[in-house]
Amino acid sequence: MTRPTRNRLLAVVLVVVTVLVLRRLPDEATWLVGGAGGAVMALALWVTAPFRKARGLMREKKFDEAATELAAFELSLADGWRKWLAGLAVGLYTTNAIAASRNTLGAVRLEQGRLEDATTHFDAAIALDPLYAMPWANRAVLAAMKGDRAAAMEAKDTARALGFGSKTLDAVLHDKLTARSP
Repeated sequence: MTRPTRNRLLAVVLVVVTVLVLRRLPDEATWLVGGAGGAVMALALWVTAPFRKARGLMREKKFDEAATELAAFELSLADGWRKWLAGLAVGLYTTNAIAASRNTLGAVRLEQGRLEDATTHFDAAIALDPLYAMPWANRAVLAAMKGDRAAAMEAKDTARALGFGSKTLDAVLHDKLTARSP
């Protein structure tokens, strides 16, 4: 079972167990337990606000601003409790918020055409969490941009084995490799 599948199942189980437990509690306890859980998730979203803002800036093609937000996000994770909470809200592929940040910064650098910087950030993300599929998918795109079909396919296969299931990746790799072909 891949990590994303496991995390999806854990999320469903958590919701089902929470609903079952809350239905059996007295009303006062339901509000207390439900409120505490809601507060933890709200706090996790608050802690990851710079990360989410960086992703939005990236979609808007404001790459330098996105990089600044990611740096602020990583600095904010110096406190252990923030790092733990951020891990709850950075996605299905990893619970390591710094790895997610480094991968996103690598994607920013990839979009800017700074391929060596992108490589450094993807490698850092993989070093922090070797089972994190996203930097492997991004390394596939990077290799395709460099015209290295073998490395692109190897990284794509690794990403797939780790649970990355986007069909878009195949299309992107095809486009990048075709663009590099004579």
